[in-house]
Amino acid sequence: MKFWTLLLFIGGFTHLNAQKKYSTNNAIVRFIAADDSDIDAINKEAVSRLETNGDLSFILLVKNFKFEMETMQKHFNSEYLESDKFPRAFFAGKITNINTVNFSKDGKYPITVNGNMQVHGVNKPIQTNGWIEINKGIVTASAQFVVTLKDFGIGGILIKMVADKINIDVTATYP
Repeated sequence: MKFWTLLLFIGGFTHLNAQKKYSTNNAIVRFIAADDSDIDAINKEAVSRLETNGDLSFILLVKNFKFEMETMQKHFNSEYLESDKFPRAFFAGKITNINTVNFSKDGKYPITVNGNMQVHGVNKPIQTNGWIEINKGIVTASAQFVVTLKDFGIGGILIKMVADKINIDVTATYP
């Protein structure tokens, strides 16, 4: 009898500590220049992974950003982000208050995220606030933050004249 009790205890404990992993290939990353709304692009093909222990990651192909004006997209890829040389952007981090999110209960939970973002071959620490929303078992994570382009070694005359700061909006729905 003691063996079965011990086995049930261990099995129950393991289940309580099991981490659930959510993933999507359709996370949305959008950026808009802080000083010029004409500099606006969206990437709807970012890959993201979220674990209930708070681990959070994003990876995207820079060339998948789409602009309204084709000329802007060409300059963005060839002159500013040099997407042939630096084809991907990454984020890997941790939700520091993941214990406040109840993945089994509908609601909108404020979160704080700390991590490392790599763009244009440059790694920078990032901290931002965001939300995890649970709706009928579907998990959506979102955040908005600002980056300074020169911090990532991104320059050029257009950026010096028009946009040094970029507003980033990230949304990932994990089916």
